Amino acid sequence: MGPQDRPRFVTAGALMLLTAGLATYAGATVAGMGLHRSTWAALPFGLFYATVIFFLDRSVLLTSRTYRYRRDGTVRPGRSGPATAVRIFVAVCAALLVGESLLLRIFAPSIEPRVTQLRQEDLGRALRGWDANQRDEQQALAADLTTRQHALDTAHNLVTGKTAEVNCQLTGGGTCLPGEGPVYRIKLAELGAATAAVTAATRERNTAQSRLDDFEHSRDTRRARFRDQQAGVVDAADDLLIREKAFWRLTTADPSVLLWRLVLTLLLLGVDLGPLTFRRTLEQTELGRRERLAQWRARGAEEVDAQQIGQTTRHRVRLARTLADHGAERYGQSVRRREEITASVRTAADLADADVGREEIRIDRDTRIRDLRTRYRVPGPAQPADEGAAPPG
Repeated sequence: MGPQDRPRFVTAGALMLLTAGLATYAGATVAGMGLHRSTWAALPFGLFYATVIFFLDRSVLLTSRTYRYRRDGTVRPGRSGPATAVRIFVAVCAALLVGESLLLRIFAPSIEPRVTQLRQEDLGRALRGWDANQRDEQQALAADLTTRQHALDTAHNLVTGKTAEVNCQLTGGGTCLPGEGPVYRIKLAELGAATAAVTAATRERNTAQSRLDDFEHSRDTRRARFRDQQAGVVDAADDLLIREKAFWRLTTADPSVLLWRLVLTLLLLGVDLGPLTFRRTLEQTELGRRERLAQWRARGAEEVDAQQIGQTTRHRVRLARTLADHGAERYGQSVRRREEITASVRTAADLADADVGREEIRIDRDTRIRDLRTRYRVPGPAQPADEGAAPPG
């Protein structure tokens, strides 16, 4: 490394350490707010997050962009790798989380009234739901009481009618027969049944009225108990979500808060991406150029080796195919020659067998002729005279 390049690498290392320090505070703050712990208690989370950020920055700074062929035939440095994309994604998420956590602490006095307002709204919604449920139940009890009262009135009317009929049968008059006869006893039994129905309807009406009265008397007590229970639940919801809702309500109400949120988020994002933005400066150093050239030479040598290996492999494949074709041809010739030799041997054997068969036939024929001549005393054929012998006398 040359003396003129050393300050650049020192600056890059300092930026990495500053980013790691910011990541430590960010991780501890966000973990403390999310887990309801102090920042010191959540410091291990911040150290773990800072370690991840430090090694991501280190991998990005140590990975130099290699040369690439362009469409116009020129050679230029290529694009950034996947490690850079992961680092940018982490930086954006971290900037949003850290910015929100810092702003929540900065604007905590202004956020607290809106948190209280949100809690009251949640409590009001719960009470309105409870009141609606109780109103429906009260209406059901009132309707039941009305039904029981209507049944009681009907029973009273029936008793009145049956009493008039009994009196008519007892005193006579109109279509009624006087005296305590069978009709009178029937009407008297109907009057007793109607009186019993009035007693049962009265008891059911009183029971329905008692249920309604008890419900109305205990409603305020139950509502107060439910309100205290829901107030405890709402007050216990002191998490990051409700504070974020209150902060968003404050942001929509005051545009200056939105400006502060944007400025602080962009500032944290710029600080977090400091090592990545300084990476281009490191690529312009002599060391960076040597690394790119070394990678380019290694890549070229690798491509040459791959081409040579591919050419050798293709040549071997062609040679193997040629040898296989020649071997197959020679094997075919040897097979044909073996078949020809086998055919000739079989032909000679067949011819020899034919000669032997003819000779056996001739010998058998001569033997039979000789036996026939001997049996029937037939003289044999005259022997032909030798051509070279002299005539007699």
